[in-house]
Amino acid sequence: MARLLIIEDSGDLQQLLSLAFHREGYEVYYAFNGKEGHDKILAVQPDVILLDLMLPIMNGVEIIKLVTANAAIRDIPIVVMTAHGDKADMLESSVRAQGVREYVRKPFELAQIKSIVRRLLAQYPRRAAPAAQVAKGKVRLDVKLRALWIDDRSAGTLSPTPAEVLRVLLAASGPVGREKLLREVWGAEGSVAALEKTIQRLREALGPEESKRLQTTAEGYELVG
Repeated sequence: MARLLIIEDSGDLQQLLSLAFHREGYEVYYAFNGKEGHDKILAVQPDVILLDLMLPIMNGVEIIKLVTANAAIRDIPIVVMTAHGDKADMLESSVRAQGVREYVRKPFELAQIKSIVRRLLAQYPRRAAPAAQVAKGKVRLDVKLRALWIDDRSAGTLSPTPAEVLRVLLAASGPVGREKLLREVWGAEGSVAALEKTIQRLREALGPEESKRLQTTAEGYELVG
């Protein structure tokens, strides 16, 4: 079942699109602001994103930049939906240059957007989604829910970036180099400072007794289960 994420702050349009695609058999997720939308892109790993540009907290252009800079999600086709009338042709050219696959002006017909989504799914099939859970020894992560478990005891829910770093560490058979972590989690926007801060947040999430499982190595980090 294809996963569709709709990032749109209009409740009426959100409901219309959600119901229409749910009836078509899609697994539909939704977000009403840009920050929530970006978090759900990381957590859900959708097959197609329907994205409004004029969003609260974080606008659509900012989301596009974050997605295209992240190697783990930059292959997700994005369909921009906008009523933005000022210099519309220039805006369309700009977002397409950043990797947007389709640009749709509001108002649009449901049949049009459905056709676009079907075509993008056929043209840009995604690689297999990450496993629902990944584990090493006594440490387990529910990738979709970002729920951390240690020795079958809940250790809380991680925010998206620490969860993605932990997923990479858990999937590795040994140490993971800093460059690999930066490339897989942040893409071109990564920095050693951001990685070190995220590792610190992960150690705090693991707790004082379990944080020793996250070890610093000569080249990077290793999660010892």
